[in-house]
Amino acid sequence: MPNDHFSAGKKIAFTAVMFLYINLVLTIFWILKPLKKSLFIGQYDGDQTFKLGSMEMLGSSAELLAKGMNLLIAFLLVVFLTLVTRLAKRQRLTYCCMGLVIAMTFCFWLQINEPSESTVWLFYWFGDLYISLMLAAFFSFLHDTVDLKNAKRLYGFIVLGAVSGGAIGSTYFRGWIDEMKNQQWLQVVIGIGVVICVLAFVAGWLAKAIPHHEPEPSSGDVPKKKFNAAVEGASLVFKSRYLIAIAGIVGFYEITSEVLDYQFTAVTERFVPKEDLGNHFGTVYAIGNNAALVIQLLFSIFAASFPKYRIHWILLALPLSIVLSSLFFILAPILVAASLLKISDSTFAYSINQTGRETLYNPLSRQEKYVARAFVEVFVQRTGKVAALFIAFLVPMFLSTRNEAGQLETSLLGLQLLGGFTCIIVALWFYCVKIVGRKFEALERVHADSSSQALGQAP
Repeated sequence: MPNDHFSAGKKIAFTAVMFLYINLVLTIFWILKPLKKSLFIGQYDGDQTFKLGSMEMLGSSAELLAKGMNLLIAFLLVVFLTLVTRLAKRQRLTYCCMGLVIAMTFCFWLQINEPSESTVWLFYWFGDLYISLMLAAFFSFLHDTVDLKNAKRLYGFIVLGAVSGGAIGSTYFRGWIDEMKNQQWLQVVIGIGVVICVLAFVAGWLAKAIPHHEPEPSSGDVPKKKFNAAVEGASLVFKSRYLIAIAGIVGFYEITSEVLDYQFTAVTERFVPKEDLGNHFGTVYAIGNNAALVIQLLFSIFAASFPKYRIHWILLALPLSIVLSSLFFILAPILVAASLLKISDSTFAYSINQTGRETLYNPLSRQEKYVARAFVEVFVQRTGKVAALFIAFLVPMFLSTRNEAGQLETSLLGLQLLGGFTCIIVALWFYCVKIVGRKFEALERVHADSSSQALGQAP
C-alpha cells in the first residue's frame, strides 16, 4: 500500500533522521577500518611474519587469510539476519545489531591498547561483521518502510549521508590519529552506537505514519519446505536472471575490490614504515571518501537530468574507473599508483554505485528483498572475497622475494599480473551491468503500469 498519507513534513523529518542514521553507521566503519588494518598489518612486518606451516607471510598476505575465514562468519550471518528479520520489524533489527556491536566493542576496549595476536585477528573480523550487520539493519528498515516511488527519490540523499559519514569518519581519524589511543577510539564508537539507537527509535516513531508499501507475504509466496537460509536465498537467486546478474555485479566487484586492496596494502607495506601505516591508510581513505562525497553531491543535484537508462550508466562508473587505474598500476607499480587504485574504488563504490545497487532491489518482492538480498549481499559478497584470496595468494606463494636484509617482500611483478586479471573480471562485470540495466527498466515500466491501473480503478 503506498504511503499517500505520509505528510511532507514527516517525510522530510524521516529522511533527515535516516540521513543521520546511515551517516553515523559509516562514520564508525571508517574509524574502525584504518584502525583494524594498521593493527593487523603492523603485527606482521618484516621482523615478524605469520607462519602457515613452512610458509612465512607478511601482513598483506595474512590479511587475505583473515578475509577468507569470513566465509564461515558470512554463512552464520545470513542465517542470523534471515531469522531476525522474520521476528524483528523495522527499527527493532537495529537494536539487535547495534546492541551486539556495542557489547563486542566494549570487550575489545578492555584489551586493545596492548593487543595480543588473537585480539588483532578478532578485531579485524569484528570490523567486517559490524558493517554487514548495520547495513543490513538500515536497508531492511528502509525497504520495509518506503515504497518504490519514494525510495528512488530518497536514495540519492540517503546515500549522500553514507558518503558524508565516510568522509567524516576517515577525515576525523586522519586528523586525530596521533592524538588518541586505540582505547579512546573505541569509546567514540560506543558513544556513536548509542546515538544510532536513539535515531532508530525516532525513525520508527515517524515510520508509524507510513503503511507498508507491500503486503505481508501470503502463504503462497513462501516455500512450503524451509531449508537453511543460504539454500533458500540461493534458490530465489538462481530462478531469476535479474538476480543472477545482480549477484554477478556484487561478486565481480568483491573480487576486483579485494585484489585492489591487496595491491594497495602490499605496496604500502613495502614502501611505508610501520609507524606511518595508520597515517597513510587514513590519508588514502580520507581522499577517497571526500572525492566520493563530491561525486554524490553532484549526483544528488543533477540526478533528475540523467538519461532514461540512468541506472545502467551509474553502474558503469565504478568498473570503468577500476580499469583505468589498473592500467596505470600495470605501467607504474609505485605507491602513488597503488594508492590511486584504492581511491578510484572508494570514490565510486561508496557513492553513486551504492545508490544504483540498492535501487535494483526495489521492484522485487518482499521475499526477494530480504532472503535473496541477504544471500547476495552477504554470502556472494564473501564468496567473492574468498575467490580473490585464492587468486591474490598466488603472488606471495610463488613470487615472494627477500631484500638485502633477508626480509620478505611482495613481488611487484606479481602485483602487476593481478592488475591484468582485474581487467578481465571487469569485462564480465560490464556484461552483468548490461543485463540488469535492461531488466530494471522493464520492471520499472511494469510497476508504473500497475500503479496507473490502480489509480484508474480507484473511486
